[in-house]
Formats: sequence, C-alpha cells, structure tokens
Amino acid sequence: MAKRKRHTARPTGRPIVPAYTDVDIDAYTQMPDGRKLQKTVFGLTEEQVGRIKAGYVCIKCLEDHDAPFPDNCAVCSFPMRERQTEEFRKDFRGNIRFGPSTTIEEEYAIAEEKLQRDAYDRATKLGLILPKPSIVVPTVKGT
Repeated sequence: MAKRKRHTARPTGRPIVPAYTDVDIDAYTQMPDGRKLQKTVFGLTEEQVGRIKAGYVCIKCLEDHDAPFPDNCAVCSFPMRERQTEEFRKDFRGNIRFGPSTTIEEEYAIAEEKLQRDAYDRATKLGLILPKPSIVVPTVKGT
C-alpha cells in the first residue's frame, strides 16, 4: 500500500537565525488600516536559502519544518504550499553586501574631516580668525 503524502508538517524547533538583518528602504508592507511598514532584509547562508526554496522553512517566520511545503506554516499559518514559491521569487534578492561601503580607514578620515570643520565653525562663531581648513581627500590603496 502506497504511503499518502503528508500535507502537514511539524516544526523541528530549529528556526533559521539570519547572520545579518537590515531594513529594506525600497519595500514596505501595507497594513489593512493603511499604515506602511518597512520590510526586513535577512542575510542567510546558501544552505538556509536552499531550505526556504525547497519548502522546509517558512519564508515569513523562518520556522524550520520536518516536511517540505506543508499546507500552512505550523507557527504563523502562512500558506506555504500555495504561496511560498511565489513569495520567494518576489522577495529573493540574491547576494547583497551588508554594512558600510567604505573601509574603516575611510570612515576615520571622514570623521576627522568633520571634527576639523566643526572646530572651524565654532571658532569663527566666537569671532576668531583662522585659516581655512584644508580638506584632505583620502586615497584608497590599490586603485
């Protein structure tokens, strides 16, 4: 006798924990009362993304299940069988970089320049005559 395919799944108790999270400035969710909430971007490993794509992990709450594509997520009731693939195709961004686009040395140079400008502005407001601050453009090694 053939086994019937199970349409329910149990949580494994191992939720996916993103390595990074950030606010998506380009996307939002519109609530029924009209409020707009910004979406979150999750930094996941290739293995984690593969489990979401294979239907083992709910794309909405990141709960891991013991069987792929249950009718609904056991935790948040998201209709995984019906909408998981569509949501993945809509929300997946591929490989993106998290964090600042500058190096720590460039950040120090920017902070130093700001300190010099602020000090110059305070001195001129007090009536002191100072030479114009010299602006140093940091050079990036290897370019």
